[in-house]
This record gives sequence, structure tokens and C-alpha cells, in this order.
Amino acid sequence: MDDSFGRRLTASLPAVGIGLLLLAGLWLMPDLTPTDAIPVVGQESLHGRIIEPLGADTTGLPLFMVEVLDGPEAGSRIQAAVQSGGAVLPGSDERPPYEVGDEVVVARYTGPAGGAAFITEPWRVPALGMVALVFALVVLVVGGLRGARSLIALALTLGVVIKLVVPLLLRGFDPILLAVGGGALVTVVTLLMTEGWGRVTLSALLGTMAALGLTAGLAALFTAAAEFTALQGNEEIAFLIPIIGDRVDLQGILLAATVFGALGVLDDVTVTQAAAVEQLHRADPIAPRRGVITRAMRVGRSHIAATVNTLMLAYLGAGLPLLLLFALGGQEPMSVLNSEIVAVEVIRALVGSIGIVAAVPLTTLVAAWLLVPGHLPADEPA
Repeated sequence: MDDSFGRRLTASLPAVGIGLLLLAGLWLMPDLTPTDAIPVVGQESLHGRIIEPLGADTTGLPLFMVEVLDGPEAGSRIQAAVQSGGAVLPGSDERPPYEVGDEVVVARYTGPAGGAAFITEPWRVPALGMVALVFALVVLVVGGLRGARSLIALALTLGVVIKLVVPLLLRGFDPILLAVGGGALVTVVTLLMTEGWGRVTLSALLGTMAALGLTAGLAALFTAAAEFTALQGNEEIAFLIPIIGDRVDLQGILLAATVFGALGVLDDVTVTQAAAVEQLHRADPIAPRRGVITRAMRVGRSHIAATVNTLMLAYLGAGLPLLLLFALGGQEPMSVLNSEIVAVEVIRALVGSIGIVAAVPLTTLVAAWLLVPGHLPADEPA
């Protein structure tokens, strides 16, 4: 067992080393965000700790002295009132009162209205870090060395999106080409890190690229046919329009989001299908290519049923509060379906599902071509 672990460790070291080097390169890479893309809005967020209560301000809001913990102003102190959000979001004032020692986020306004500072919310990064740590430990314990490689691949994926995709979007690059190109880069890195190089990996890569292209094309086609507005039923885009204007193709962002949304599931489907073809061929090396394809498609159909249902449940879960609002409004189902905010998500879910379903036969054919010899037995029709 020790020798086996040593061999697996030795085999994993190159992938881990290359992954860490790529992570370091992404970390050291200069920021590609255009300088004119960051507007001066007169607001900044600071991480601080409450050190002293100061009673109430002139409007009756609780007032605290807060010490800034991070950034160039670390160690300085500012007075900040507790922001009242109940008028905007019912229930937002129901959190427990802040106390001395609490770490908080302070929004400070320095524009024309300047001088005001408000405690907007608790500092949640430690809780998020704890969840991330538990996640990493579970992956390492269950996945072992492959789990470690998958964590590095995950970090690389996040790095590519944050350091490359988002800044290039702000520079005005075409969202569809960027999504497909970024998705291809993420797929290559992820599969090489987790699966290693081989014909199975190559089959999964080619199947994923073909399905990605199909997903992008269908997303563009049906988005144009649906005649969505620039907002596309998305509040975040409503905030982006006055900030970045026409610098970015905002309608293309929906298409890019559709591609990235399907990409994670595509990787799983294509790797599984390519591995199924390989194992079927190993189990029966003399089986004809057509027979391997037929049996692999039986495996793929079972995978399709579970994967498509998973994707639909993910979209339904994200939109559940919205569905509750529509139900309370008593609107007709067809009117709800026709509304832009719902239709956008329907197109994203269905187009993504089409790409995932298509990935099964595409990957199966590619894997059979690469992994199964093309000889035909005498009794097999040409």
C-alpha cells in the first residue's frame, strides 16, 4: 500500500507543481481592468471593529467608534452609525444589536454628501473561510491526492474568471468569444490537473469544446428570438448600465453566463462518458467500435436523466423566491412564463441542458474513435 501511495504521489507531483506555478502566475499578473472602468462613486467599504458605543446620532441611530483593521487606514478610528435598512428590505433590521468587539463593514461616503459613515453589515469572511476549510478537508479526506489536484484546479478556475474573464469583459471583449475561450482554458486546465494527459482526457476535451460551441450558438439564437431588453430581467445589469454605459455588450453577458453555467456540468458528463468508453473497451478489447458506442450510450442516457434534472433543480432553487412572489400575485402561468425575468432563466436552463445532452453522443463518438480500434469483424456490416 505504501508503494502504491508513493507511486501515486510521484505521479501527482508534476500536476500539483504546474498548478501551483499557474496560480502564482495569475496572482502576480497585473490587473487588466481598464482604469477608466472604475467610476468614482464617492463610496468605499472598510473592514473594522467596534471599540466603543457613542450613544445615538442626531437622527437617533446607534453610533459607535470603529477601528479600521485593513488597508492603508488600518489603525485609524471613525464614527459610524448603524444603517437602518428596514424601510428598504423588511426584516433587515432583525439582526442582533452590534456590540463592542464585533467586526463589521463600514460604508463611508466621500462624495458631495461626504463625511457620513454607516455600519452596514457584520464581517462574514471568517464564517466563509470556515466553510471553505471544511469543504477542502472533506475533498482531501474523500478524494485523496486527486482531491488535492481538484482543489488546485478549482482555484485556477476562479483565478481565470477573476483575473482574465472579468477584466477583459470590462475592456469590451466579445462576451461570447470570451466565454467560449475562457471556458476552453478552464476545461483544459481542470481536466489536465484532475485526470492527467491521455486519450480519455483528450476525448473529454473535444466533447466539451463541441458542446460549448453548440451551447453558445443556441444561446445567441434563442436570446435574439426572445427579444429581451438590455436589462434581461436582471437587477445587476440595471446597476451596470449607468456605470459602464456601452463599453460592455450587456446583452452578451447573459450568453456568457449561460455558457459558464453549463460548463461545470459539461466537464462531469464528458469525463464520465469518455471513461465509460475506455472501460467498456478494456472489458471487451475485441468488441467492435459500433458495439462499444451502443453500450456507452446506454450509460450516457442514464447520466443525462440525472444531470438534466439536477440542472433544472439548481435553477428552480435559485429562482424559488421569485416564483413565490408570482404565485402570491395570482398571475396566470403563461403570463409568468412570458415575463422577461422568468423567460431569461428558462432559456438559460434549457439551452444549457441541450448542450449537456448533446455532449453525451459527441463525447462518445470522439472517445470511440480515439480509444477503440477501427477494425471491423467479418460479421459486422460496413
